[in-house]
Amino acid sequence: MIEFKKGKQVLYLSTRDVKDANLSMREIIDVLEDVFVEKDNDRFQMPPKVGIHTKQDAFIYAMPCWVPKYNSCGLKWVSGYPDNTKLGYQYITGLLILNCVETGIPLSIMDCKWITAMRTGAVSGVAAKYFSRPDSEIFGGNTHYLPEYKKGFCL
Repeated sequence: MIEFKKGKQVLYLSTRDVKDANLSMREIIDVLEDVFVEKDNDRFQMPPKVGIHTKQDAFIYAMPCWVPKYNSCGLKWVSGYPDNTKLGYQYITGLLILNCVETGIPLSIMDCKWITAMRTGAVSGVAAKYFSRPDSEIFGGNTHYLPEYKKGFCL
């Protein structure tokens, strides 16, 4: 195992590395719910995303954020190009860059496809908790065959 030297090197995490962290949808929903509370109370910074559109149906966005409660700041650099699937590429691609909140030095660069997909699903899980009718029930029961990001709908 290589020792990581904070501020002296950048840790790169591939999609596989990010998935291997084994965060469950339940854990992601819980953190996301907490972050929504932080946002609602103006306890973090997340300016509007800045984007460009090199094609009519495509985008590249820069999305910075700082969450003091989690001592976390960084930038998601994400693109969506629908025609990429015809070329054998992913529709959504991008990177998440985490920085040291004390020095601004990049600490980690990681693939953000899995993170983006799971966060999108988790938003649905949080929304279902707060906006569903009190008598609502979970349907479908077995989520084994659903992609991870869709499981937020089922929690």
